[in-house]
Amino acid sequence: MINQRLRIVISLTIAFLAVNIYGRLSSSPYITKKTIESTKKFLASVKMPSMNLSSLFTLKFSPNTDSFKNNQNAFYLPSIAPKPTLPAVVLTEADPTGFNQIEPTNGMNPTSPIINITKANPTSIPKPTKAPKPTPTPKLPPISSAQRPGNTLTEIFQEVSQRECIPAALLHAFQTEESGAWWSTNDSSSKVKIYNKYGWWLDGSGSSCTGMGYHTATGVVPGDAVDAGSVCQNALGGYDQGIMGIIQISQFEEDAAKKYITSIIKGKIDRRVLFDNAVIFAIITKNRLGTPPTSCTDWPADAIKTAAEKHQGSCGNNYCADVLKYYKQYK
Repeated sequence: MINQRLRIVISLTIAFLAVNIYGRLSSSPYITKKTIESTKKFLASVKMPSMNLSSLFTLKFSPNTDSFKNNQNAFYLPSIAPKPTLPAVVLTEADPTGFNQIEPTNGMNPTSPIINITKANPTSIPKPTKAPKPTPTPKLPPISSAQRPGNTLTEIFQEVSQRECIPAALLHAFQTEESGAWWSTNDSSSKVKIYNKYGWWLDGSGSSCTGMGYHTATGVVPGDAVDAGSVCQNALGGYDQGIMGIIQISQFEEDAAKKYITSIIKGKIDRRVLFDNAVIFAIITKNRLGTPPTSCTDWPADAIKTAAEKHQGSCGNNYCADVLKYYKQYK
């Protein structure tokens, strides 16, 4: 093994010296061309000792190759991966610079497969939509039965408030001012049901005096009632307007409200019915104000005072102040 390596080293040294000597002679200006040719032939005639150089390049320096079969003390030179060929790319959408195709460069094969790339359009940003309008409260169906809705004064006023968009507390306030000595929110439902039915003064189920079914100016029960002619109170005097009911509605006011009340009550109406009396008052009060407040639950003080003044005719005897006081109480 040592002899083989020595022979390799000697052969390489001789070859190196021969090439070096020949190079110096051929580049020297003092050596003739003939001498150079003679030297070249001489070097060519020198034969190197025969030897197997495969072990030098395979690095197998031992004649026993069995040890390499199990990859013992062996190593491999890393291989260089082939350079990938880039495919040509064609854009299906016009390029902003005006070029629709990228030409292959750096030795790219023009026959390489073409990849089509479709540019996704940017998702359009949705425009903000207008806020939906609140769904209007559906109108309550009109009343067609003789028995009106509500078993207490509170329930009656709340029912009227929903139908006519007027504060229930305002109805309470006017009722307390006008008939609080005879009617209150604590009255039993059995009493309320009697006087909240159309025709109670006709069938004798109720008393005209209790149900405020007499003319306030004269104190006398009108002639269409079963107890007609009865005197319920002393005459107040003045022009008899036929004022009756828990919020004191005149015959003129009832007639004026009839054309507006048909969407609420189908059939006959009368101010002696508790529900009808409150509905008539709500209609004429809003008409008197011209432009009533839009709130159905809360009115400002000035609107309440104006409504009180128009209903009474003046604010004398603290009428407007009392109505406002009761309104705040029930609110």
